[in-house]
Amino acid sequence: MAAYYVQSLFIFFAIFSLLGGLVASLYFARLDSSARYWVVAALIGGVINMATVFREDLPPLWSYSIPIGLGGASFVLMGLGIARLYNKGPQWRSLLGLVAGTLVFIVVMEWARVHAGPKVTLLLSGGLFGLTSLWGAYFAHVHYQRSSNQFSMHMRWVMVSLGLFHLLRTQGVITGWGVHTFGQEAWTYGIWTGAFVMGMLRYFAYVAIRIQEQAEERLKVVTALTREEEGRRLGTRLAHQDRQHSLGVMSASFAHELNQPLATILNYAELLQEQLKNGNLERQTSQRVLDDIITNSVRAGDIIRRIRNFIQPAALKKELVDLRGVINEVCALVEPEARRANIDIVKPALTSTPLWVLGDPVQLSQVLFNVVRNAMESVAKVQTRRIRLDIRQEHRDIWLEVHDTGPGLSEVAAEQAGDPFYTTKISGLGMGLSISKTILAQFGGRLSLQNTDSGACARIALPFAEVT
Repeated sequence: MAAYYVQSLFIFFAIFSLLGGLVASLYFARLDSSARYWVVAALIGGVINMATVFREDLPPLWSYSIPIGLGGASFVLMGLGIARLYNKGPQWRSLLGLVAGTLVFIVVMEWARVHAGPKVTLLLSGGLFGLTSLWGAYFAHVHYQRSSNQFSMHMRWVMVSLGLFHLLRTQGVITGWGVHTFGQEAWTYGIWTGAFVMGMLRYFAYVAIRIQEQAEERLKVVTALTREEEGRRLGTRLAHQDRQHSLGVMSASFAHELNQPLATILNYAELLQEQLKNGNLERQTSQRVLDDIITNSVRAGDIIRRIRNFIQPAALKKELVDLRGVINEVCALVEPEARRANIDIVKPALTSTPLWVLGDPVQLSQVLFNVVRNAMESVAKVQTRRIRLDIRQEHRDIWLEVHDTGPGLSEVAAEQAGDPFYTTKISGLGMGLSISKTILAQFGGRLSLQNTDSGACARIALPFAEVT
């Protein structure tokens, strides 16, 4: 009765392993090496269990020694498959060792079957399955320690239990049970049922391990994307605040710059009002005065527009930007303060050909603004106060350089300039160049600083965008 029960278990497990392995084989090319090891192991398990069912109809070598040897190999493959979850290095040596070891074991097993008797073969088969299961449990334990995957912990105990069940089968060497027959029925039912249940649980535990891994990977991706989005939003807010701070520092210059056209407008308006009261309003004079009022109104409006465009918060855009316009806008913004500080700003000779890059016009203006402002602060305490802008195209990049006649950078400043919170200014936060580097990185650009013979040079590089 026990023999028929155990044979039914072999049939069920063979069908279970073969069906699972064949279904997984349909996706074999898309599986990683760990899953491939388990698919091959499942197919081997199905074949050898089917061979065991038809033991009476096959030669002993093909129904006993070879199936046991291949069964041990499938257990080793499962262990290696678990190891592949955390060890991505080459395993060809392990696989060659597995092939060689399997062949040697089959030879030894066949020799023992013919010459040593059933007790030795029972020790060899039970020991092989038991030790290889415990060996696989070690890799499940390591994976659990490294990943905290709860199903790896379950796999560890499943494989330990399977190994103990197979080692318990070797008691037949002492009791005689299971040597010539399947032995005592109660013991046989318990041992083989436990072994087959744990054998199936291995597959379920492995699938659960991979499902949890995928869930954790998705969670990591979502978390990374969330952090990236939060970082982008924080960067945008910092950039906006940096622009506000910069314009706040220059507020006196802007106030003075705005005061001139507004004062002119007021004077001309009062002149017209006085002439109108006295009744000596002349057409030619009135036209000239009105033209000057319009000119100064446009001038004041341009100043306000530049300030508003530069300071207003906006969502990050990625569009075609002509760097010529960026240069003109920034030079116009810093012109009032440069004039007050007696700083000569030399713009590059811009051609009629657009210099297209992909980026956000406001944020690219902020980068150049920060660089020029740093150069202005650098030349503020020297006699020759000159800043020169150069622009050129090299290969696939556009280089915008800002040269100054300041004292240059110290070795430490040249190395750390642009790092968050590093600054040589008493009142500075050290975020201007750091924000500039972050902005450029979003558009594939970069910022570097170096000393020259006459001062320092900040180099901005951006990929050239072809317009078709």
